[in-house]
Amino acid sequence: MNDFNPISLSGRKILITGASSGIGRAAAIYCSKLGADVVLCGRSQTRLKETAVLTGKKNCITISSDFLTETDFEQIFKTAISDGEKLDGMIYSAGVSGTVPLRALSIDRMNADMRINYMSFIEMCRIYSKRKYSKGGSIVGISSSAATRAGKGQLSYSASKAAMDTAVQVMALELIPKGIRVNTVQPGLVNTEMVKESQKQGVELDKLELPPLGIAEADDVAALCAFLLSDMSRMITGRKIPIDGGR
Repeated sequence: MNDFNPISLSGRKILITGASSGIGRAAAIYCSKLGADVVLCGRSQTRLKETAVLTGKKNCITISSDFLTETDFEQIFKTAISDGEKLDGMIYSAGVSGTVPLRALSIDRMNADMRINYMSFIEMCRIYSKRKYSKGGSIVGISSSAATRAGKGQLSYSASKAAMDTAVQVMALELIPKGIRVNTVQPGLVNTEMVKESQKQGVELDKLELPPLGIAEADDVAALCAFLLSDMSRMITGRKIPIDGGR
């Protein structure tokens, strides 16, 4: 009984996008500690290598890709299983954020938000579901509390995350026959590089409406992702799960 671990990811292989920083990096390290082998995908090969070292795993597969440009999504999966092992799960943490008021919003900005936060997520899920790349498993998309509680200047960002949340309801139903579950998590304010960058741009956190439990750490979100990847969540699919500090 002492060895019982209900959220063990031992023997599982997880593809993590956005793994070069923030929630994606934290999720890679967290899942590794639970026994998973991780495939790291992100824009910076240098930062992916840094994440690989932090996982403590040898021979992590790292894949450099920028979802804002023309990406060969199929090649990402071919590289991910180049060691002969199919995937058991995926965390989609690639994304863009930022505050753009309506008066300054452009078609190009909306296209960028939707391409990275929504359309690339859908394409990654579609390809993951192919039998040659995965053995079923669980997909977790990193959404945002802004999808249901938006603020000024978040029109494009919030819409892209809300689209992501709605899409998993449909995908979940279609992917059940393949043994694949898919959910999103909706973090509130998280202490990541994005928050620090907002502070540099003049956002004063002490003037924001902070949640009762305070600002989350990236590990808090990583823990929820690990739960959704594990068998503990086997009856959960098609859901958006808030992790917002009780806001």
